[in-house]
Amino acid sequence: MIPSPSEPVYGLGIDTGGTYTDAVIMDLRTDKVLAKSKARTTHDDLSIGLKEVIDAVLADLGIGSFDPSLIGVSTTLATNSVLEGRGGQVGLIGLGWKPEPGWELGAKMQRFLPGGHDSRGNALAMLDMDELEKAVQEMLPQVDSLVVSGLFGTQNPYQENSVKELVQRKYGLPVVAGHELTAVLGIYERTVTAVLNARLMPVLSDFLDKVLGILKARGMTAPVLVLKGDGTLMNLRTARERPVDTILSGPAASAMGGHVLSGIDDCVVVDMGGTSTDIAVLRCGIPKVSKDGSTVGKWRTRVEAVDMRTSALGGDSEVRASPEGGVLIGPRRVVPLCFAARQFPDLTSRMRETGQARFIYLTGRGQGLSGSPAKLARYLTEKGPSTLGQLKRDLDIVLLLPLLDEMRSLGAIASIGFTPTDALHAVGSYSEGDVDAAILGAELFGGVMRTDGRKFAEMVLDAVTSQIAEEVVRKVLSDELGALPEAPVFQQVMDMVSGKRTCGPLRLNAALDATVVGIGAPARAYLTALERKIGAKVVIPEDHEVGNAVGAVCGHISEYVDVFVYPRDKGYAVHSVFSTPISFLKEHDAVQRAKDLASEHALDRAARAGALHPAVSITVEEERVVTPDAPGVTQLAEMRVRARAVGRPIDI
Repeated sequence: MIPSPSEPVYGLGIDTGGTYTDAVIMDLRTDKVLAKSKARTTHDDLSIGLKEVIDAVLADLGIGSFDPSLIGVSTTLATNSVLEGRGGQVGLIGLGWKPEPGWELGAKMQRFLPGGHDSRGNALAMLDMDELEKAVQEMLPQVDSLVVSGLFGTQNPYQENSVKELVQRKYGLPVVAGHELTAVLGIYERTVTAVLNARLMPVLSDFLDKVLGILKARGMTAPVLVLKGDGTLMNLRTARERPVDTILSGPAASAMGGHVLSGIDDCVVVDMGGTSTDIAVLRCGIPKVSKDGSTVGKWRTRVEAVDMRTSALGGDSEVRASPEGGVLIGPRRVVPLCFAARQFPDLTSRMRETGQARFIYLTGRGQGLSGSPAKLARYLTEKGPSTLGQLKRDLDIVLLLPLLDEMRSLGAIASIGFTPTDALHAVGSYSEGDVDAAILGAELFGGVMRTDGRKFAEMVLDAVTSQIAEEVVRKVLSDELGALPEAPVFQQVMDMVSGKRTCGPLRLNAALDATVVGIGAPARAYLTALERKIGAKVVIPEDHEVGNAVGAVCGHISEYVDVFVYPRDKGYAVHSVFSTPISFLKEHDAVQRAKDLASEHALDRAARAGALHPAVSITVEEERVVTPDAPGVTQLAEMRVRARAVGRPIDI
């Protein structure tokens, strides 16, 4: 039932970021934010921060019972899980290929068997069912799911489907087939994408179960949709099947939220959070998508996501003194002094006693250790936050620094330090945490740099805006020119353009024509200076601090399907992941069949993902070559037919 035009259509948006979890309640008819809230993300148990932020946004709305029409969720969970190596245990069966030296595929166990197809979809070898059964039985006790990835499985999915059907029927094990996630060639990227998808299945399902439990306990039964990395939505069933599509969901939410809040179609969205700064360029309200696939950490995937430039620069980035006399910011994330002082009330006295503003402490994950890690854990449990100097003096541990790096990567310890957030507290622009701890940290650093605390804090803030300015310039240049040079002299030019340094009588100034839309809690503090740094018009929209949660609930559902047409000796062949190759004598007939096939399955995928009344559009990309015996006449070499089906998740 569609609400009357005078009634609001409520949408609840939730974004679980690296530092904060945000929530908004919006009128989806007008894109107006009606209530909002923020809570610190609780990494050890995400449900704690989720409950806090949902209860806070309901309190901010201030009405009785509340059941929205739609709930949208974006999360950095998949991205962080990939970067940290978390997830289920996966077994990989490769058909017709073996990994090249140096290939890391992410599976716990892997077996490579005869099979696969050639580029025309013809079988290279029959499946050896006895070897297949043996491989699966070896893996069963040690894996949670299985991936099957065959050579040119996108050209003919028969063998992958056969293995999947057999394993699921006989053993009941979840199976991901490589052709299901992408139709693009590249056995390495396609296999990595499938393995990551299988690894993420239990991780995202657990997160979604927690979200559903929290919502149900508060009487909310509306459909829940999850934001994909390309800025579109999918329902829970699709999200559980294809969790890899949520890689870069958080950055996609910032791009979409910036557009919705500002109402500007052509802009550069800059989202500065606690952990990172994400930059996206929008044209006609649509962010550019990386069609070659996203790279997350060391993994090259075939996941299409918003083409973001991400910098390890945020409000929680660690500030250090540079040997050259300036400041260095990031890439390590630490707990700001102003927040750590609330957790450890004696922190300021420790700072005065040691003359230091950098500490290490034990987290909730630092339990059940043995050997040197246990020795360090006992010390931190007894002493509390400690400086590196104290650890070196009191602990007889060989290779202490590598041990600290290892325990930090496991989440067993974390660091406290001076950050841009502390700098904001020190100059009086922000006061959520302990202001005295931030001021003391600035004074300690200022003493090292022979200046006072306030001037040091101002130096940090200026360095942050210069770094953001450089990242914006680099994003725009790389979109236009491709990969930028790594030469030191080019970096020096970038330093001059962003205002980090001067060059005698020469001034280099950027003049950005596109409007910069700033979102994220610290946007107003840092991004307005871009008008001075790179000549940009900067817009900080109302509700910018919850822009990601806005983006999580304001999207459409969109699914695409690629079908390929290739010339063959006697005609043409249509290749897709839905059937074996289909032959035609005439190019026109092959192209028409490719369009029909792509449209049919794109509409089906969109409907399965939750789209109402989806509409389909077709794009065709082709490569033609000169006919050898007929100069000036071209013939088809390859054609990709893409059908994209788009629909709203609810009627408005």
